[in-house]
Amino acid sequence: MDRTSLLTQRLATQRLTADPVDPVRVVGEALAVQAQDAPMARWSIGMRSAVDDDVVARAVDQGRLVRTHVLRPTWHYVRPEDLRWLLAVSAARIERSMGARHRQLRITEPVLDEAFAVLRGVLTEQGPSTRRQLHPLLPTTGFPEQGQVVGHLLMVAELRELIVSGPSADGQHTYVLMDGLVPATPERPREDLVRELAARFFAGHGPASVRELTRWAAVTQAEVRAALGELGLSSATVEGVELWWDPAAEVAETRPRRAHLLPTFDEATLSYLAPSWERVPGHPKGNQPPTYARVGGGVVICDLAEVGLWQRRATGATTRVTLDLSPSVSSDQRAAILAEAQRLADFEGRPLELDS
Repeated sequence: MDRTSLLTQRLATQRLTADPVDPVRVVGEALAVQAQDAPMARWSIGMRSAVDDDVVARAVDQGRLVRTHVLRPTWHYVRPEDLRWLLAVSAARIERSMGARHRQLRITEPVLDEAFAVLRGVLTEQGPSTRRQLHPLLPTTGFPEQGQVVGHLLMVAELRELIVSGPSADGQHTYVLMDGLVPATPERPREDLVRELAARFFAGHGPASVRELTRWAAVTQAEVRAALGELGLSSATVEGVELWWDPAAEVAETRPRRAHLLPTFDEATLSYLAPSWERVPGHPKGNQPPTYARVGGGVVICDLAEVGLWQRRATGATTRVTLDLSPSVSSDQRAAILAEAQRLADFEGRPLELDS
């Protein structure tokens, strides 16, 4: 396996060049889809399912997908049936990682107990509620920026299996009690959970490295390596990195595409370390390392290389896409990139306004 075959296989494994499937299956195959930039996370799912934004949003509103904090201290879309065991794997380590920040915010167990009591009462009585509605009801800690305190109180309530996302309300994310939406699951030994996590990750992201899995979820390399021998995975070394994948999960490339507008937090961009996409000469970021603060856009991939950046802005009437491409991009590559910009606008159901 060389870099070209590696990147080609990853695109197919991630359904970017393979047969499209239902949005819920897209998320199930990936196990989790990072989703702090919710509109662009829906685009990530849409690229793999060949549906429009309304279909993906409806899957969330109907509770067939939930958006919550799991695996790392950030948002993900997951299937309800996978949520509790993923929390069992990752929640405790995520909470420990935030210990210093919680001391700064003056969040203590009594404060959490008070917040949880409020959430149980309000969500039982009122049903789905937005953060804006919950904010004034949650306890204060004396920290000057209450918004940060509220964000962490809600995150811990998610990690401790009290709340989860509900249907949108006027375009805003809501919360509901988890017990009403997410099925209970029996307790399992941690090694069983890590084994399933590894199997699902390498099936949905492979070929990938052990380090990429431990960066993706709150597990250790020792735990993952202990599970590898039981999974029947294939492996290869590419550019000095050992990579793993599930041969039974391989899918064929049936939708070959030269270009992809991948969001910053897309599983095909964020999940991988080296070897991954290389930048072409003249890339607008040069040799600067990737930044992950960019929302509403991401990287332009064409012919298995990173050729530039893109930004999307919904104006209400149009989907405006701004392209910042390397001057080395050829006319036929540009045509393929513009076709992807049109696909994004079609996904959102608005005319394309191009700024490049």
